[in-house]
Formats: sequence, C-alpha cells, structure tokens
Amino acid sequence: MGKKQNYLTPQRQELIRWFEDRAPSFVDGYVGAIRLLHMPTFPGRVHFACHVVRDIYRHLPKALGIESLPRPAEIFPKMVKKLKKLWDDNPPNSKLSEDEVNSDYPVSPEVYLYLEKIIRKSSEIEMQSTVGKHLVIALFRSSDRREDEFIHPWIIKAFDAEYKFFVARAHLSISVDKIPDNEDLVKHFEAFERAFHSLVGPYFSGKEELDDILQDTNPRTD
Repeated sequence: MGKKQNYLTPQRQELIRWFEDRAPSFVDGYVGAIRLLHMPTFPGRVHFACHVVRDIYRHLPKALGIESLPRPAEIFPKMVKKLKKLWDDNPPNSKLSEDEVNSDYPVSPEVYLYLEKIIRKSSEIEMQSTVGKHLVIALFRSSDRREDEFIHPWIIKAFDAEYKFFVARAHLSISVDKIPDNEDLVKHFEAFERAFHSLVGPYFSGKEELDDILQDTNPRTD
C-alpha cells in the first residue's frame, strides 16, 4: 500500500474487519476518524474524531443486540411534563397560608404516585452501568467469550476514562478559547483502540482457526 495507507496498522485492519462483520454501519465513521488523526490541519478534526468515538460508545451496544442505556435527558423532561399535567388536572386540595409554609402540603394521589415513579426511575439510572461498562459488556458478549468469564475492573475503568475524554471534546464550543486542541488526541484514540481490541481479539483467533479447519476439510476443486 502507498503512504496514505500506512495508518492502517494490523490492529486497525482487524478492527475494521470486526466492524464489517458485526456492525458494518460503523465502518465509515471509524475509518474516517483514523484518517483524521493523520490530518492535523483539518478543520474541526478533534470534534469529528471524538464524536465518532462517542457514537461508538453510545450506539454500538444496541447494534450488537444489547439494550441501550436510558439517558436522563431522554427520560426526565417527558416525565416532568406528565407530572405538570397531573398537577394541573388534580390540583392540591387546599392552598397553604403564609403560616403553613413549613407544614405538610396535600397533593392528589395521582401526583404523589407519579412523584414516586420519578424518584424510582432516578434511582434506577444511578445504579445502571456506566457508558464504558455498557460497551465492555456488549463487546465481551459479542467476542465469543463465555458468559461467566470474568471482566477485569481495570478494563471498565479504562473504557470509562477514555469516554470522558472524547465526550468532552465531541461538540462545538461556545467560544474560541474553549475549542479543544489536538494535544493527546492520538494518544487517547490509540488507547481506546487497544482496549477495544483486547476485548474482541478472541474473535480473530477463533475466526482464523475456523478458516483453517474449513480450508483443510473442504474438497479442493480444479
């Protein structure tokens, strides 16, 4: 290959193959981000590359058949809107006077029950997996590993740390002085790739073994 293809290391070629087999809609984005790493003067390079990685974190698990994590911004605005409607449809039984500010405030059963629902949903979201852990679990299950195989905590910690780096730089900034610079972009991108490859690596060794077996067992044709 020519010089323009030198960035496609053996590890990256394997990851491209993995995306082609398991999540083909992500191939262009991943390859585009790789190219941007080697175009330091490309406008918006940091934002574009970081947004690709952010989308891999957020959407790849669903592409692999793992249910998406509920996001507060997707849930609570709708719940608060419904709470307001319940409040308007079922107003309090009485209004507080100035000397009753610190007393219990009577609300309708409908409002009370829905408040409880919001609180339970908030607790569920607090207890759910982090975005990094969610991706780790999805990759783990998709790489032909046993369901009971142990996931090392350092892998989850590494995925979470890289997610924070990329998501903080994925969106346009409100002022010039807040535009992220190129420092550490390549280092963090390659760290993400190494962690990603460490989880899907067994897929390649298993596939190569299967290919060898099929090649040995299939009859040769002239």
